Amino acid sequence: MNVVAMTDNTETGEEQRRFIVNLIAEEGAVPFVRSCEVVSRTFRNRTSFVNTLPMHEVFCDSIADGLKDCVNMLSGETQVISLPSLILEVPGLVLAGAHILATANEDGTQSIIIRFRTSLGGIGHAFRPDVGFGAGLEDMTREVSAQVLTDLALPLLNVLSATEAGLVDAESAIGALSQQLADRVHEIRFQIELVKRYTDGLERQRGGNQSTEVAEQRVRKLTSC
Repeated sequence: MNVVAMTDNTETGEEQRRFIVNLIAEEGAVPFVRSCEVVSRTFRNRTSFVNTLPMHEVFCDSIADGLKDCVNMLSGETQVISLPSLILEVPGLVLAGAHILATANEDGTQSIIIRFRTSLGGIGHAFRPDVGFGAGLEDMTREVSAQVLTDLALPLLNVLSATEAGLVDAESAIGALSQQLADRVHEIRFQIELVKRYTDGLERQRGGNQSTEVAEQRVRKLTSC
């Protein structure tokens, strides 16, 4: 965790993006993440997890360690802590100015809300890569490849192995398999189309960036003349 003192503790205006982490903790145990929110003046984006996960399975190590330090300041009772000089920083993201609200529940657990009044950069940098935020082309391609292998190649291999061993009639087995896979083929084709569109968009973006660089080089040459 990178914790530094802020030179200016003036409250940030509502136009700044805020990041909110909602935790649940048992006494002496690692807190679990219920949800996260990014809040700005124009939108509110909330992500809830199907299963509550430990902080270090959701956030990258630096952010998880920083949140853990915040939780360790709590007494276990209902309380509020303000940390206006706190900064958590990882490449691509800075979270600043924390406000911690802890509520003691009747079952012995503690509900904890940590609000960062300023969030600068891409919030996806706060999370572990395997959580799934910001999954790129490589991840999509791997998923599609695995789906093709599972839904098409492996069933076909099983049918061929069975017919080779004389367990089933080849023509009827392959016909039945074709019927079963008809709907899945359309789904896989759709997924492949999504990846194709994604790669086409990257190519267009790359081409646009190259055109901009060429134009800037021409301007620099003209200026130097």
